[in-house]
Amino acid sequence: MSALVGLDLATAPTAILVASGGGEFSRGDVRRQADELIAEMAARGVTRAMVRSDDPLHVLRAVDACSRAGVDLFIAHVTVPDEHIEAICADNSVQLVIGEEIVWRDLEAAPASGRILMMTSGTTGRPKVASHTLETLLARVRNGARKGAVANGRWLLTYQTTGFAGVQVVLTAALTKGLVVAAGQRNPAGFYEAARRYAVNQISGTPTFWRSLLMVARPGELDLRQITLGGEASDQVTLDRIRAAFPEARITHTYASTEAGVVYAVHDGQEGFPANWLDRMDGPVQLRVRDGFLQIKTANAMRGYLTEASQPLLGDGWLSTSDRVEIAGERVRIIGRDDATINVGGSKVYPLAIETFLLRQPGVAEARVFGIPNPISGALVAAEIVLESGLDAAKARQEILASCRAELPAYQQPRMFKIVDEIEVRTSGKKG
Repeated sequence: MSALVGLDLATAPTAILVASGGGEFSRGDVRRQADELIAEMAARGVTRAMVRSDDPLHVLRAVDACSRAGVDLFIAHVTVPDEHIEAICADNSVQLVIGEEIVWRDLEAAPASGRILMMTSGTTGRPKVASHTLETLLARVRNGARKGAVANGRWLLTYQTTGFAGVQVVLTAALTKGLVVAAGQRNPAGFYEAARRYAVNQISGTPTFWRSLLMVARPGELDLRQITLGGEASDQVTLDRIRAAFPEARITHTYASTEAGVVYAVHDGQEGFPANWLDRMDGPVQLRVRDGFLQIKTANAMRGYLTEASQPLLGDGWLSTSDRVEIAGERVRIIGRDDATINVGGSKVYPLAIETFLLRQPGVAEARVFGIPNPISGALVAAEIVLESGLDAAKARQEILASCRAELPAYQQPRMFKIVDEIEVRTSGKKG
C-alpha cells in the first residue's frame, strides 16, 4: 500500500476545488463524499473499485477514498466500450464502478494493495492497464509544490479527465490547494469562456488544443502565468505562437505517458530537449536513444501492465517507447510515433514533420497529416488544413502546394489536400 494516505482535503476545507457542469465543490465537499464512499466500501467489503467518468469531482472522490481505504482503483475512460469494461471488472474482481451513478457488483473480494491502475485509450481493442501508486503519480506534483511553482493555481482541464495528463491536472489542483475548471462545452469557444469566467491562470493542453485556443483568444483577456504543453510532441511554430500571444507566461512542454509517468519538462521555449540530458546517469530520470527510439528509466514508471504478456519494461530496468527521435546538434527532437508513420513506396513519412512544415506556411492555423491507401505505393500522404480567417482559400491553396512541391521530397508531398473549417479532435485532446 502507498505510504501516502489520501489527498489531505481536510486542509482549507472551504476552498473551491472543482468547478464543473455539476456546480462548484469545495475541498470539504469532496472529502465528505469520499468519507461516505469509504464507509460504504467498508460495509460491503470492497477491495477493488473503478471510476469511469469525465467529471473531476468523481475522479477526486474516488482517488481520495480508495487511497485512504487501501482499495485498488481502476481509472477508466468513458470512451472504452462497455464490453471491455465488463470484462476488466469480471477478470479483476472490481466490485464497484463510480460515475454519474454508483454500480455495485456481486463479486468475490480479491487482494488489494492500494494501487492506481491507469488504462490506455482502448480505441482499437481492449485497453492495457498500467499499474501505479498514488505516490508515483504525485511525485512531480510534489516537487513542484515544494518549489511553489503551482501553488493556488486555477487550472483549466482540457484533457480527458481519466487520461494520465487529466489525472495529473486534478491531482495537482488537489495537492496544491488549487481549483480545477471543467468546461461545459469541450470546444475552443467553450474552453475559452470557462477560462475567462474563472480567471484561469494555468492551462495544460496538447499542442493541438493550443492552436485551437489561439484561434479564439483575444489579447489581454486571459492572464496566464503557466502554460504547459503535453500529450503530443511540441513543435517550434506552436511554441512561438504561444509566446507571442502570452508573453508574460512561463511556457513548459513535457513528455509523459501512462506507462512512464511524467518524464521531463522543458522551459526554454525550444522544441525537443537538450542533448546533454542523454549523458546524465544519475537523478530521478535517465534518457537514452536505442535504434532511433527514446528509452526511459525512472522510479515513477508503471510497475508493468496488469495482464499483458508483452511488456515495454526491459530487463535492465529501462522502459522502451515507440517514439522515434533525431539528434540534431545540441537538441533531441521527437519526430513521431512508429505506429503513426506513413509508408509511401518503402519510404517512411512522419506526419508531425509534414504538419510542422505546413504550419510554417503563411495563413495556416492548423494542419493534420495522415495516410490514405494506394494500390501502387501502399499509401500516400494526405493533409487537411485550417486557414486563418479572411484569407482567399484558392490563393492560399495554390501557394501552399507550390511550397510543398519546391521544398518537400516527392514521397512527402500531400497528394490529397483539403482546406477545412476545423479538424477533428479526440477526447484526449489529440487529433483524430
